[in-house]
Amino acid sequence: MDSDTEDSGQDVVEVNVGFDGGEGRKTVRDTSVEVIREFNSLDVVTVRIPRSAWTRLEDHPEIRYVEENGQTGA
Repeated sequence: MDSDTEDSGQDVVEVNVGFDGGEGRKTVRDTSVEVIREFNSLDVVTVRIPRSAWTRLEDHPEIRYVEENGQTGA
C-alpha cells in the first residue's frame, strides 16, 4: 500500500502554528510529519501535520493558533 503524503493529502495538512515558549515549539515539532519553515523571531512554524492532530494542537496551552497555510500566486 502506498502511503505517500501526496496521495493521502486529506490526511496530512500544511499549517502555520503560533506558539508560546519552548514546550509549545517542542509539541509542534513532535506532532509534525515535516517542518517546512521556522520563524524564530515570530514564534511561528509552518509544518505538515496529520489532520487528526489539529485539535490536539489547538487544545495545548502554549499553542496560540493553528491555521491552514494558504498559498499565494499570480
